[in-house]
Amino acid sequence: MKHFVLATALAVSVVAGPAMAADVILRIGSVQAESDPIIKGFNIFKDILAEKTEGRIEVKVYPNGQLGDTQELMDQALAGADVAAFTDPNLLAAFTPELGIIGAPYVFASYDEADRFTSSATFDEWAEQLRQDSGFVTLAFNWYQGPRNLMTNKPINARADMEGVRLRTPGAPVWVAAGRALGGVPTPLAWSEIYSALQLGAIDAVESQPAGAVGSRFYEVTKYLTKTEHIQLITGIVVGDAWWSRLSAEDHAIVADAAKEAGRQMSAMTIAQMDSDYAFMEEKGMTISDIDKTEFRAAAEAEIEGLGLSDALAAVQAELNQ
Repeated sequence: MKHFVLATALAVSVVAGPAMAADVILRIGSVQAESDPIIKGFNIFKDILAEKTEGRIEVKVYPNGQLGDTQELMDQALAGADVAAFTDPNLLAAFTPELGIIGAPYVFASYDEADRFTSSATFDEWAEQLRQDSGFVTLAFNWYQGPRNLMTNKPINARADMEGVRLRTPGAPVWVAAGRALGGVPTPLAWSEIYSALQLGAIDAVESQPAGAVGSRFYEVTKYLTKTEHIQLITGIVVGDAWWSRLSAEDHAIVADAAKEAGRQMSAMTIAQMDSDYAFMEEKGMTISDIDKTEFRAAAEAEIEGLGLSDALAAVQAELNQ
């Protein structure tokens, strides 16, 4: 009997061996749905790290806000939790103001421009300053979510048509300024509350990238999409210095490279998916139109100056013109 028990125990240990816990866990999440390229990108990040570290570093992915909203994830990361925050630069600008220019309206004309800047020496300097200012370590900032557009329940043919329109924005100052540049009344609200707020009439409009609009079904509660393309939404992954310090220098390079590679693949998916996202929303009854952006651009320039980001804008332009 003893021999049977020992043999059984050995068999279980052999079977269970490959499923042993990883040495390092990193949890990452977003408010976006599983169909969004962001979540697909997280899973690519997970797979790359599993391969490169032979399972020593495991990424656990949580869609639909299961870990909390962006601010909650940032708070957890700073507190030393095994959590990565997927965030736009405007929230990080609370620590390092220059970063706000990356999310400001009409700074970049395309993803290529945004990617070039976030791969530049100037951005690297700002990322290091962020670490000193806040304790956040930037893994990658080349994750593209697409151009942000206006979604409304009335047609928008000029900036004046946005007068009095309660436009949902995130709460960061640069986002609020972008809402003013569009001519609306900025109304900060959590992403998870947008659908019901539009449905109940608490807000009149939202600005969103195509994949986000489809994933959150904003086409069900708005009728018009106007291609203002006011922000090329470039986002990234940060972790807390406390978690980062538990890794070796070798793993630092592996994790950062994996985040950048996953960002490139996710961005390619986003770009490839945009036309089908627009077509899908049209099939659902939305009217999609272009608009002359001249008025919006002029208003954006004034907002950027008012935020004290003129020097940061000049630094971006200097990198892009090299």
